[in-house]
Amino acid sequence: MGARRFVTLTWGGMLQPELKAGDIVVCARAIRDDGTSHHYLPHEKYIEADARLVEQLATAIRERGASCTIGSTWTTDAPYRETLEEIKGYQAEGVKTVEMESAGLFTVGRVRGVQTASIVVGMDSLAEYKWHVPERLDDIMRSLEIAYAASIDVLSSFDSAQGRQE
Repeated sequence: MGARRFVTLTWGGMLQPELKAGDIVVCARAIRDDGTSHHYLPHEKYIEADARLVEQLATAIRERGASCTIGSTWTTDAPYRETLEEIKGYQAEGVKTVEMESAGLFTVGRVRGVQTASIVVGMDSLAEYKWHVPERLDDIMRSLEIAYAASIDVLSSFDSAQGRQE
């Protein structure tokens, strides 16, 4: 349909203890523990986001006065199936978040030649090996608004006819 760039904005679980609800992670790669990506490409543990798009999103978020981290995410589409062994293993690897969309998007983007990236806003945490949810959603809602506006800024600055950043 002519789209050349895709950004998914989602919320997810934080895996690292320093990350809290409302923190923003721009995902540079995703662990392919999902049911979609393997229909498109042979098995590999990771799928990369578009590095340039990741940097542009992180810059746009920071220009809006928010902090963000760039890192890896674990994509699994089986809700509430994260095991303690997996959480500990991915924490040791430095994986920042767990969510359900990024690996599928990055894979389809690679197959179709489309730039892709994802932004995960912390909704809850598994960092202490049990599920923690915040009492209030204020920080989460603020971060979602910032990430959304930053995404619109980055996506709207792309000249699709020329295939380049303006």
